[in-house]
This record gives sequence, structure tokens and C-alpha cells, in this order.
Amino acid sequence: MAGCELWRATRDTRIAEETSRTVSKLVANQVQSYVRGQHTIRGFWLEEALSPGKPTPDPFVNLVFSAMPPIALLEFAHTFAEHPLSPRCVDAARMYVEDHVLPLTERNAYRIMPVGLYVGAPTPETYRPIAGEFTYRYFLPVRKQFWWQGGNCHLAQHALLLANLAELDATAGAEDVARSQNYINLAYRQLEWIMGANPFSACMMTGEGMRNPYPHSRFVGLIPGGIMNGIAGNESDEPILDLEYGIDWRTCEYWSPHVAFYIWANAVLERFYG
Repeated sequence: MAGCELWRATRDTRIAEETSRTVSKLVANQVQSYVRGQHTIRGFWLEEALSPGKPTPDPFVNLVFSAMPPIALLEFAHTFAEHPLSPRCVDAARMYVEDHVLPLTERNAYRIMPVGLYVGAPTPETYRPIAGEFTYRYFLPVRKQFWWQGGNCHLAQHALLLANLAELDATAGAEDVARSQNYINLAYRQLEWIMGANPFSACMMTGEGMRNPYPHSRFVGLIPGGIMNGIAGNESDEPILDLEYGIDWRTCEYWSPHVAFYIWANAVLERFYG
């Protein structure tokens, strides 16, 4: 993403070359075949690059940048449309959505994207089986480390990715209108969870909706339009949200990534109806 922005600002060929090298490594780090004894999901990224003679790394799990690999690839394809890598970037992003996001979001009534794909049960808590050795959780593990919280930025980021792919299809005049509309609908499902279509019927944006949690905002108070961390999970991967004025930072603290990706996703989606 930074490489694309720097290229637009400077037109420096060295930046373009370095960006293309980085993108090539990113594409190579995607799991494009069915692995670990299953034929259900693929297209996800790994925590680190594959190395000969070493065990396969775990799937990439990062609450703040969960969908950034495919988003960055689409940005590269948009910025460097004539580059020979660009078609591979689009194919990689679409594989992530078609063969990873869609199978996982179909496993719950809200159609939200689970926060992570795992191998087995790396910590002593609930991991839901999906296929082969793979498991998943809707929310971050709570026994892995002290830091865990709600993932509204994760959901908004996947909404952005889906909106970007739908826009790409529309720009290219893709004949598969149903596919594009499915991407748009699924993008809105991620955002609707934030705005109240969740098990608590709670809107996590201050000043909108109903049943708003009271935010952990000790120094600046209520921020209209501010989005809280959101619904987290317990050891059983069941949803938890502080609705009792406990000022719980894990679920109710404002954080700029949530707002940034929410606005960005809506800005893209609005183009379909503006």
C-alpha cells in the first residue's frame, strides 16, 4: 500500500521495482492448494514465508490487518494495471474471497468472517473444526496472551475487500452480476454486525442505533461516530460485550482502525448507489 502511494507521489521507478518485488513475495506466500488433509479452504496467507526443510507456518492471523494482503494486491493491480503481476494479484485476492472467506462466512447466520484460521487447538480453549487439521474461532483466543479484544476493524476490513472486488468486477464489465452482488451483500453483513445486527442488538457506534455500550473513553468522553472494539469471545468462543457500564476496554474502547476501515468500506460501497 505504501509503495503504491509513494509511486503515485513521486513516479520513482525504484519505488515501483521494490513494490513489485514485495508483491511477488506476498503472492508466493499465499496457500493456493488444499493442504492439511482437506479440500474445503485455501487462498489464505501464512504467518511467514515457506522455507525448504522447515515445517509449514501457521495461517496468518492479525486482528488489525487481517485482510490487508488481498487489499494490498488489489491496490497494486489498480496502480500498476499494465504490470505482468497484476492479473495474478487479482486472482489471488479472488481466491482468498471465493475459497476462504465464503466457506467460513457460510458457517454462521450473521455471515461474519471468523477472526482466524488455526491448526488444531494451539491453546486450551474452544476451536471449531472446519476441515482436515484446520479449525477456526470467531473471536481471538483468550488464553494465548493478555491482549485480546473485539474485532470490528477485522470485519470492516473484510467489508472493504469485498467492496473492492465488487467494484473491480463492475469496472471490468464482468458478466457475473450475481457474484458482484453477493460480494456487496456480504460486505454489508460485516458492517451491519457493527451497527447492531449481532446477538446483543447493540450498535457499537456512539450516537447511532440502540443499546449502545458505554465506551472506555476516560480522557475524551463520548465521541459521536466513534466505533468501539466490539464483541469479543470467551474461552468457549461465545460472544461477550460489556453492556453494564463496566468500561471494559476489550470490547468498549474506541480505536481508530475500526473507524478508518468502516469509512473506507462505506466510501466504496456508496459508489454502487450514489
